[in-house]
Amino acid sequence: MEEIKPFLRDLLSKDRSNNKIFKRNILKESLQVWVLDYIYSHKDYNQLIFYGGSCLAHCYSLPRLSEDLDFVDLKNKINLSKLAEDLEKYFNEETDIKVKAIVQKFRIYLKFLLLGEFGIADRGESDLLFLKVEIFKEFNFCSDFKIEIIPLFKVNHSILIKSFDLETLMATKVRAIFFRKWEKTDKKGKTVAKVKGRDYFDLMWYLEKEIKPNIKCLKEVKNIEELKEKLKDSIKKADSRSIYNDLEAFVEDRKFLKELSINLKDILIRDVDKLK
Repeated sequence: MEEIKPFLRDLLSKDRSNNKIFKRNILKESLQVWVLDYIYSHKDYNQLIFYGGSCLAHCYSLPRLSEDLDFVDLKNKINLSKLAEDLEKYFNEETDIKVKAIVQKFRIYLKFLLLGEFGIADRGESDLLFLKVEIFKEFNFCSDFKIEIIPLFKVNHSILIKSFDLETLMATKVRAIFFRKWEKTDKKGKTVAKVKGRDYFDLMWYLEKEIKPNIKCLKEVKNIEELKEKLKDSIKKADSRSIYNDLEAFVEDRKFLKELSINLKDILIRDVDKLK
């Protein structure tokens, strides 16, 4: 039986933040490695294409924590209920962590019984840590892309990840900025974020790396100039408070995050203008 809990305890002991949500995301990002290892070691699931912010964090060292695992099932062959059952069986029988897997639409929710044991559940809160695995079967907005194999070496696991090329990954992020409808509310139901700050943080990362999005996956724009104008329009509509309130659970340095949230729009507009 593989012991995961000692590794997680050691990981939390090194974290200096007082943010319990941030600590939970530290656990989530680590547990993702075991999920990725299971998926890419299994003949029925190793054709899944990993993408999104978690892919950037694990495979390209994106400097923020990630929350969910996002995949595309290009061959439309994955039985979601069977995958949920297999993941549950794997953790419960082969590791020291207990989990319950629930399927909702195109998502699997892995419910790990951990928070109380690790001291990061407030009084009256559930002990369950939720890790979401999303598998999309529709990728018809893009047909001109590459699939790349990326070696991942983490937590004594060696994994061969399948993902899209960085240009296509960036195009999916641009589409998220254009079309995502999302808001974050507090415990009282008050809206604290109207845009997903992670999207804009990730866009900054792509632009700083001088990556150009796969324009063939962005049918909403005719050329790079139209893309730049549409992106800048979206960036201008984002508010700094929303950016901060979303990112505070994923970036440890609060002082840096406060300054970044104030300046991120200017940084993005500057770098979007550099796209050629």
